[in-house]
Amino acid sequence: MGVFGMGLQKNIFLKSEQGQSTVEYILLFAVVISLISLVFKSESFKNLFGEQGEFATIYKSEIEFSYRNALPGREAFAVPNYQEPNAQPSYQGRFFIALDQYPSQ
Repeated sequence: MGVFGMGLQKNIFLKSEQGQSTVEYILLFAVVISLISLVFKSESFKNLFGEQGEFATIYKSEIEFSYRNALPGREAFAVPNYQEPNAQPSYQGRFFIALDQYPSQ
């Protein structure tokens, strides 16, 4: 009789759905983490977004060019445009000037 009673209690415990959603979320989280890990560690991802990847190289060269020349782009001009600022009313120069006059010392 004691053995029969234990089997009945186990069966009732297995039919309980308490905690099932928690277990499912934990399993889903584990699958998502493993997929993310697989993608980020792949060689193709590193070739595209890595430190020396295509995207990083292009972005770096564009940012450096924009910083040096005050223009968006990646390649230097073959012939620079050194027009006088007053030569044309629509002059869109790329040289920086101070808005206020420098203080005299």
